[in-house]
Amino acid sequence: MTTNIKLMVVFGKMANAFQESLGKNLEELGMPYSLYPILAHLNDVDRAKTQKLGEVAVITSGTITHSVNKLMKLGYVEKVQDDLDKRVFWVQITDKGRKEFLEVHRRHMAYLDQVLEGFDETEKLAFIEQIKYFGKGIEKRTSK
Repeated sequence: MTTNIKLMVVFGKMANAFQESLGKNLEELGMPYSLYPILAHLNDVDRAKTQKLGEVAVITSGTITHSVNKLMKLGYVEKVQDDLDKRVFWVQITDKGRKEFLEVHRRHMAYLDQVLEGFDETEKLAFIEQIKYFGKGIEKRTSK
C-alpha cells in the first residue's frame, strides 16, 4: 500500500470515528448533529442569512432550508424580515434556542474534553496546523 493510500485510509477512519463519536454524543443530548453547528453560529452572531448557515454547517441549500425549518418548529430560531430590504430574511436564535444550545454545548464540550484528554494543547494545535496545511494544499491543486 502506498503512502498516499495509507494517508487516505487513516485520515478517513480517524475523521469517521471522531465524527461518529461526536454525533452519537449530541444525539444522546437530544441535539441532532446537523443542527448543532447552526445553533453554535447563531449563538455567536445572533442572526444570519440562510446561505451563511449552510456554509457554516457545510450542507447544501436544500438541506439548510430543511434544517432551519426543523429549528423553527422546535422554537429554537425564527425568521425575521430585514428592516431595510424587505426581500431579505434573517434566521435569528430565540431565547429558547440559546438556552437549549448552551446546555447541550456545555455537556458536549465536557464530552469532547474527555475524548481528547490524552492530547496536550501543543499536540492539538500542531495537528490543527497540519490539517490546515494539507487542506489548503489539496484545495490549491484541485480548484481549477
